[in-house]
Amino acid sequence: MTRTPRTEDELSVGQSLRGELPFRQLLREQLTSPPTIVRWAAVGAFAYFVYQSLLFLVYDAPVFPFLPDKDSSVTLVFFEHGDARFLIATLVATVATLATMFAGNNFWTFRDRQPAHKHVLLRLAQFVAAALISSVGIVAVTVNVLTVQFNFYHFLALPIGVALGAIGNWLIYSRLVWRRTRGGPADAHFP
Repeated sequence: MTRTPRTEDELSVGQSLRGELPFRQLLREQLTSPPTIVRWAAVGAFAYFVYQSLLFLVYDAPVFPFLPDKDSSVTLVFFEHGDARFLIATLVATVATLATMFAGNNFWTFRDRQPAHKHVLLRLAQFVAAALISSVGIVAVTVNVLTVQFNFYHFLALPIGVALGAIGNWLIYSRLVWRRTRGGPADAHFP
C-alpha cells in the first residue's frame, strides 16, 4: 500500500528526496515552519517571561502601593497564607500568563489543528479547565509552598513549578484542547 503525503511538508520532503526540490528550499521551508512542539515551547517560554515580569512588577517593584506589604499574613477559608502580596502577585501573573498562552497556542502553535466544528469558546473553556489543573493547581501551589513553607526565593521556585506543569500541559493541550480530527492532516515533525 502506498502512502500519499498529507501535508505540504511531507510533499516537500518527498520531492526533495526524489531530487525535485533543491536542498536549500527544503531547509528554508523547515526553518520557517517549526514543528508543533517547538512552537509550543516558544509560547511557553514567552509566557514564562510574562509571568516573571508580572511577578516582579506586582510583588517586588513599588508600582502598586495599595497592595498589602510583603509578609502580611492573610487567613483564607481553611488556611493562612504568610504573604498576601505574594499570593495576589502569583494570581495576577497566572491569569495574564494563561491569556498569553491561549492566544499563542490557538493562533500559532496548534493553528493547523482547529477543526471547523469546535468553536474557539469551547477550546478556551477546555484550555481554562486544563489550566486549573496544571497552571493554577501545580505551578501556583508549588511556587507558594516552596516560597512560603520552605523559604525558596520565588524566582527559583517558579522553574520547579513550571517543569512539573509542562508535561501535563503538553498532554492535555495536544490530546484534548487542540486534538486532531480523524482524517485531518498529520504533523510531519512530531507525532
